[in-house]
Amino acid sequence: MARCLEEQTHLQLIITEEKSHKISDTSALNEEDAAFQEAHFQRRENSEIEFFGKEGFPSKILQLKVSHGEINSELTLKILKDLSPGYIILFGVSIIKADLLQTFRNRFINLHLGLSPWYKGSATNLFPLIDGRPEFVGATIHLASEEVDAGRILHQLRPRLEEKDDLHEIGNKVIRQAGEILPKVLEKYQSGKIKLVRKENSGKICRIIDLTTEKLRKAYQNIEGGMIADYLKNKEKIDAEFPIISNLNE
Repeated sequence: MARCLEEQTHLQLIITEEKSHKISDTSALNEEDAAFQEAHFQRRENSEIEFFGKEGFPSKILQLKVSHGEINSELTLKILKDLSPGYIILFGVSIIKADLLQTFRNRFINLHLGLSPWYKGSATNLFPLIDGRPEFVGATIHLASEEVDAGRILHQLRPRLEEKDDLHEIGNKVIRQAGEILPKVLEKYQSGKIKLVRKENSGKICRIIDLTTEKLRKAYQNIEGGMIADYLKNKEKIDAEFPIISNLNE
């Protein structure tokens, strides 16, 4: 995604925040569940390497690494003020606090992996697969707001799925598609060709703490049981019941 932005925009800085260790911590699980979770994370890593390769961030772009939870620090604020960027793209970081949002009003744009407002929070492309609702897998590009994943929407997408896609291929397809179209969305937004939309719906708030091993197994079982094939047979009809915001001719 950073490479897409580097190639098609004037990317100035990449700030990376360490992930919380709680996401992959299996110390509180029994031996069987811990082994399942560890295998899950290993399969995810292998799939990401296959999809995106091992290349890191663009070497010519200035980078800043911060500890988990430090994205809202005074250092971050000072650096952003000095750069005065046109836009600040968020992807998989901690919640941005009000003082930062207000300092750079309408300049924080979040790439949310999930379709808001139906699924908001964390792991929002995994919970739809647990729930047997692949029509809610996708991405939402929206203005960041104090309320989680509730800002006005610039664009949304559903991935181009195939029957053979596994859990990790589905997630990687969303990321790849979102990275490819993000510069186009930013260009249209900057030129005033996108009308922001606020979708009013309570939706579902997803939390990592609720992602138990049992639920993770359910996602695998649903896919192995033919959920994607069943969805694709009636995709047009199912998707029409839950229209998304599209501002590109994809």
